[in-house]
Amino acid sequence: MRRRGWQAMAMSIAGALLACVLSACGQAGVPVPVVTGTPALVSDDQHECRHAHRPDRQRLQLPAPQGGWSGHPQAVVVLNALAGEVDIRHGQRDRCGTLADARTLDSRFRAGVGTVLVPERGDTAPIRIEYDANPLPLWRPIVQLGEPTPVQRADIGRFAIRVGSLAVVLTLMMSALLSFVATRERAFLTYAATVGVLAIWLALLSGMWAWPRPWLPIAGFAVEAMVGLAVMLVGATTLALVRQSWLRRRTPQVERAVRWGASALVIAGLSAPLLPPIALAAMSVATELGFYLLALGFAGVAVTAIVQRREGGASLLAGVLPFLAVGALEALAPNALALWKVEAFMLSGGWLALTCSMVLTLRLGLLRRQRDEMTRLAQTDPLTGLSNRRAALEHLEHCMAAAHASGAPLTVAFLDLDHFKRINDLHGHECGDRVLRHVAHALRGAFRSADHVARMGGEEFLVILPGADPEHARLRVDALRAVLSNTGVLLDKPGLTVTLSTGIGALRADDAGVDGLLQRADAAMYAAKRAGRDRTAFADALPEFAD
Repeated sequence: MRRRGWQAMAMSIAGALLACVLSACGQAGVPVPVVTGTPALVSDDQHECRHAHRPDRQRLQLPAPQGGWSGHPQAVVVLNALAGEVDIRHGQRDRCGTLADARTLDSRFRAGVGTVLVPERGDTAPIRIEYDANPLPLWRPIVQLGEPTPVQRADIGRFAIRVGSLAVVLTLMMSALLSFVATRERAFLTYAATVGVLAIWLALLSGMWAWPRPWLPIAGFAVEAMVGLAVMLVGATTLALVRQSWLRRRTPQVERAVRWGASALVIAGLSAPLLPPIALAAMSVATELGFYLLALGFAGVAVTAIVQRREGGASLLAGVLPFLAVGALEALAPNALALWKVEAFMLSGGWLALTCSMVLTLRLGLLRRQRDEMTRLAQTDPLTGLSNRRAALEHLEHCMAAAHASGAPLTVAFLDLDHFKRINDLHGHECGDRVLRHVAHALRGAFRSADHVARMGGEEFLVILPGADPEHARLRVDALRAVLSNTGVLLDKPGLTVTLSTGIGALRADDAGVDGLLQRADAAMYAAKRAGRDRTAFADALPEFAD
């Protein structure tokens, strides 16, 4: 009745959905557009230039070509101006903006401060650019001049790389948080915190923290925050790479030293806002060059692991390889790197976070499998491979709860080998172990796959038969006796006979725990022994357990 009710409800819901679909299709004609928004009531005023011509500001002139400007539009974009305002001027045309607030930028350019100028044909006046001195020596400003369309396409490409890289890192962080909630493994929480710091650093490096408007409360301290976070990330990344390499197992003192070093770098990073500009610049250079050297060192560790066929070498090398490429370009072709350095770091950082996530997931999966294997071994009898007493009792509790809930029958059979001590005395303990293994194998074959077979200790076995009545259990035990009748032949031990006494008990409605059911089956088994062994007795037939 209950099933028919659910089926009727499902059919009703399906019918209602079908009616809705048919109704919608009947009304379908020309699609009606969705209109959003309201009429503009105010103007979005362009950012006004402050023209702070301080002596320390950098000035650059883009001279007109020979014969003057062509009269065509000229796109100018300034990238990597990490601090202060950029001013681009030609004649009466003036454009100012700062990467710290996307609202000040020309909407045609997203990765830098840019504008489009149209000098008159033949005009020889240069385009003037003014910006604050870059506080980080290894991050050089980039000025691009050219036809608007290609320059805009390149700018959009840069912006897409930055958005995509930041999105990947944020996705990895959220995935790690969800994994922590699901598994309660602290490693996922640590990884999520580290990747969260990486995401903020990448946002600062790329200017994404100012899109569509500043969303980090670091007014005036973006550069200090970027340097401080970079120092902390070096420590955290070094610790993570050490933990995923063979150094952790072979030289635990290295991990201990790196842990202390990472803590020191965190403290140093937190002190960055207190440092003068020259010390901040030195910290930035030392951090970047130091990380290149660390990547080179970890590459050596990874190659050693690969040569010696240790695990983790390939993933470690894959993680640091992009940074090695960036470091090589910094040393050999700094001008070529400067054009795409921000994007190179964002892609490399996202790739490293991805490889660390993969290694973390694989390692925790391995630990989980090892833990499951240990649990299995703790619940398995080592001689026969059957479940041990502890596992059998836990399984019986679950079966009893399910039987009480569903009203299905549940039967247990207690089996004890007859005169097993005599087998050990006459044929030796090695033969006794072979007999136990043979009986275990025969038990698996005689009972259903749904039945649970366990060794309770010594020569005693327990079979749990969900959904079966005592008569079915007796038939299975009789089949088992037929298999055991030729044990002496199979084990090549003439004169060896193996018989068993069995007690069978059924679950009762008033059984609140496993003890009552097991006591009845155990008592029936001893009754079978008293009656002459090699037979089966039912608990319900015993006077003390009769209804």
